[in-house]
Amino acid sequence: MGGNSKIPAIAAVIVVAFILQIVLVIVDRHESPGTVAVEFSKAYFKLNKAMEKRLCGDIIEDGESEVVEDYLNRVADQAKSEGFDVNWMKMALTHIETETQMVDDNVAEVRISCSRRRAANVVFALVAKLFSLGETHKVEETLTLVKEDDLWKVCGEPFALIGG
Repeated sequence: MGGNSKIPAIAAVIVVAFILQIVLVIVDRHESPGTVAVEFSKAYFKLNKAMEKRLCGDIIEDGESEVVEDYLNRVADQAKSEGFDVNWMKMALTHIETETQMVDDNVAEVRISCSRRRAANVVFALVAKLFSLGETHKVEETLTLVKEDDLWKVCGEPFALIGG
């Protein structure tokens, strides 16, 4: 009879742990300047057009041109001039470290340090990683992030996105 009294207690602990896990997952999904900087950087080096959703309105609404499209076209032209497909220019980021400094409530500066390796396709990236093939390049950049509509966006001149 004493053994049956433990079952409700164990069930209660399991239910509380499950609810706590759900709460922690929801809290962890909160957007921070550091996570946005990493997300943008990965999209930038993977030549993913999705980087555009992380750019602030000042960059996107430049009016003169499509900044992301221009950047992707410049990279494609560079690849072609070197005799490669544009996929050859894709890079994967590893060993990512960020340091965030809040300038004020709506502006942050994120220093991102990482390594980048060629990642033309999944197989190439896996083989290069397993056998330590290819060159690794150090990336160090400070990105300015601004809060727009409760979302952190990359502003300023991130990496070589803007320019010729």
